[in-house]
Amino acid sequence: MNKSNYSEETAIEMAIVGDESGYRYLLEKYQTFAYSIAIAIVRNEENAEEVVQDAFIRVFNNIAKFKKTGKFSTWLYRVVYNTSLTSLRGKKRIDVSSLNEAENYELDIPDNYSNGFNDLVKSDRIILVNKAIASLSEYENLVVELYYKNECSIIEIAKITGWNISTIKTRLHRARQNLYKELSRLLGNETHDIR
Repeated sequence: MNKSNYSEETAIEMAIVGDESGYRYLLEKYQTFAYSIAIAIVRNEENAEEVVQDAFIRVFNNIAKFKKTGKFSTWLYRVVYNTSLTSLRGKKRIDVSSLNEAENYELDIPDNYSNGFNDLVKSDRIILVNKAIASLSEYENLVVELYYKNECSIIEIAKITGWNISTIKTRLHRARQNLYKELSRLLGNETHDIR
């Protein structure tokens, strides 16, 4: 079967019967998002890569148990989340904060704000946003990653993390506040007009 003709459902069915191309399709489609969740939690590139490998192995070994009542991505991200937490418990956490491709993060900055953050070139913004995100707690970091970069809904985040909806909203709110504070600190007086 030609890869361009695959649907996710077809790839899942193929993977269930052991067809490698089904596995490959799912891996290629979700490995970047899986890595972004892992790095948000373990905060170490090497450990995040191991987590993603372990999570995909677990998913593929149990793919026949996937209940098609929910989204495959939510199930996969839940496995990545749990594998990340297990990894943290098993290893001392090395705090190497690195989130790639932060250009997908959107910050609420008023349209009339014309200096400071908006004057920075895109690459400088990415660096500043990465630094600000890296300063967040692991839970805030994860909720920002899932909500903004992976575009998960609050309900999907609840399914992935097991947190209740009010906890997610609170962590998202705190993350936004802490991002603002950290960006203000990094930019100095340039952000006084943001609010």
